[in-house]
Amino acid sequence: MNLRSRLLTILRRQIVLILILIVCAVIWSIVFATASNDFLTSGIQPMRYSWNGNGQFDLFGLTITYEFEGYVDYDFYYLSWSEQFYNGHTPYTDSFNVFHYGGVDYDTPYFLPPLFLYLCVIGASLGPLGPGFLISVFGFATAYPVYCIAHYLSENKRIAEVAVATYLLNPLVLYHTTYKWMNPAPFVFFVMLAFYLLMKRRRFEGALAITMAVFFKQIALFFVLPLIAYLLRKPPEEANEDEKTIRDEKGDLVSDHLDLTSFAKVAIVVVVFAILLSLPYIIEFRNYFYYMLERPGAVLYEDVTSLPDLSKPITFTTLLILVGAPEGLSALVNLGIYYTLFLLPGVIAVLGLSLFEEKDDRNLRGYWRRIMYLTLLLVFWLHLFSPRGIYKYYLVAIIPFISILSTSRMITKEPREFNTSVWMIIIPFLFGLLILLPSRFVYLALLGLLMLLFILHKVVAAVVGTIETKLRAMKGS
Repeated sequence: MNLRSRLLTILRRQIVLILILIVCAVIWSIVFATASNDFLTSGIQPMRYSWNGNGQFDLFGLTITYEFEGYVDYDFYYLSWSEQFYNGHTPYTDSFNVFHYGGVDYDTPYFLPPLFLYLCVIGASLGPLGPGFLISVFGFATAYPVYCIAHYLSENKRIAEVAVATYLLNPLVLYHTTYKWMNPAPFVFFVMLAFYLLMKRRRFEGALAITMAVFFKQIALFFVLPLIAYLLRKPPEEANEDEKTIRDEKGDLVSDHLDLTSFAKVAIVVVVFAILLSLPYIIEFRNYFYYMLERPGAVLYEDVTSLPDLSKPITFTTLLILVGAPEGLSALVNLGIYYTLFLLPGVIAVLGLSLFEEKDDRNLRGYWRRIMYLTLLLVFWLHLFSPRGIYKYYLVAIIPFISILSTSRMITKEPREFNTSVWMIIIPFLFGLLILLPSRFVYLALLGLLMLLFILHKVVAAVVGTIETKLRAMKGS
């Protein structure tokens, strides 16, 4: 088959996906162009900005207020860091943390891993919009692992196409990735790529991808935990129907056995790769460790009777302040979050469930659906009880998982036939809107509710199924 015939075959097989990508690319280009115009015509360096996403509209006589929570990080931090690097200042030093411009000193501390700085520097060489363009490219490219993972887990390309569309057109992603150019996109791309590579049994490549994610943003360390549970197991082999070969003398699955030798090989490669990515900063290890893990800090509200200002991230304590909870309770929760007393139990629980999740090489898709689901719950929990607190744009990291695991069937481990559902479209968009629109003091409550619905997904699916059945019966009568 010649090249022309191959291309025509691919076009026929993937025409729907190609059309989705074309439409989404046009929309992303329009959003990017709008953001670029707003950015270049609003304010002066380093305070240039695009629309902050606050406003209101009338709906059926009601005034609806929305708050996208857009910040000016792009010019104030990302471009300033790039200039500091070009001017010869060394990252992770005091001199790098102060940007001099127009006779004014701006406090611009850098405590992200090195790769994000390099992205900003490379992008800035293309002009003031360069880093934003690269961030948008990573955001759009995440559609590739999203498609591949959804296709692998469901064996249904229509479901994969819906996942791509609901990710690329999600309002939370459109606003914070390709309009505000916030930093999650690169690390999210490598997280999703790592999951896909490991699903395809490419252990070393998958491990290197998740390492890349960590070196774009430290929060990716939490995504590593469920993957460690997989890497500790015996590498997958082709399923063998002979019961004597798939189970040991105790009746346990051979494929579920620990393989510490294989894990050690991967770990050594990862450590060497991480050291290379950390050069030359790791030479001053204590300082590097401080900036990477200690300097970002945790949030401890000094006043638990009034809502924090816009410069501070939100924690679960904010909800208690909002509803007027007793000051003692708010103070107790405030301290508990600061000292990770709420975060750690959830992290340990998900890691434990991942370690005890049985890996049967005859049903690897089912195993990976469960690992993806546990990772989603971990990320929910992390954002609810992170000592660092969160901003809305952090939740861009959840959207790919929501787009893939949008129905109860996509979460279950049992092999079954998967079909598209209108809920695969509704749920990701609804999630994005419920996070993007409300006040920054409210959306953590909605995040907690959404997590609860995912935990109770079987109950929710049963209730929805009953309602749909009754509606069809009423329609047919």
